[in-house]
Amino acid sequence: MKDEAAIRAEILEAGRRLKDRFFVAANDGNISARLSPGEIIITPTSVNKGDMSADMLLKVDPDGKVLSGSLKPTSEMKMHLAVFRRRPDVQAIVHAHPPTATGFATCRIRLDQDVILPEVVFGLGKIGFAEYGTPTTTEVPEAVEREIADCDAVLLANHGGLTVGESVMQAYYRMEVLEMYARVRLVTTLLGGAKALNEPQVAELFQVRERQGWGRSGGGTVEPETVEMITQIVLEVLQAQAAHP
Repeated sequence: MKDEAAIRAEILEAGRRLKDRFFVAANDGNISARLSPGEIIITPTSVNKGDMSADMLLKVDPDGKVLSGSLKPTSEMKMHLAVFRRRPDVQAIVHAHPPTATGFATCRIRLDQDVILPEVVFGLGKIGFAEYGTPTTTEVPEAVEREIADCDAVLLANHGGLTVGESVMQAYYRMEVLEMYARVRLVTTLLGGAKALNEPQVAELFQVRERQGWGRSGGGTVEPETVEMITQIVLEVLQAQAAHP
């Protein structure tokens, strides 16, 4: 069994970061982690993800039965359970509403049509897109389950983003990369359109990703340095735009 206290601490840290980066507002978003084959730690409903304490987190089984905890689990628990069923390799899930990525999701604009940054291939691979479903119903879990088989990040139509990983922090970092990539795409659109990488270049990037073990089975994490690199790109583009409006 994994260290439950460490997993709870990671969920709290990820929740604080989601709040600090305004990836969630009020009580939005949810986080979960697989503790064992029969136990999942998940965030409660109606609680700000930056203000949680370890005792607020719930332990549920793969069917959603509450095993411990006094609060109600997130209303999106069905979505988390569906992902865990579909992806035995996934150990953690983060769902949030980062503004730019959510804007693309709300406009039904996919982020996987063109590849413009190698770091996104390395950090995320394919970015999926789940069609709209009414929150709290089985529609969202079913839409996500259809997409999540071959990707670690999914835009949820009119609903935000979902990322997965082999740890809570890996799933969280993938949410950062998803949002930063959406910002880059938005800026490049405002500047007249990015020059996408061609098919051989993209194929080579995926080969590098596989060789380095950065994909589903490799267990690599999205390093903070990668996020910082992409952040710097966005800042430079924004500064250039401000200098030449």
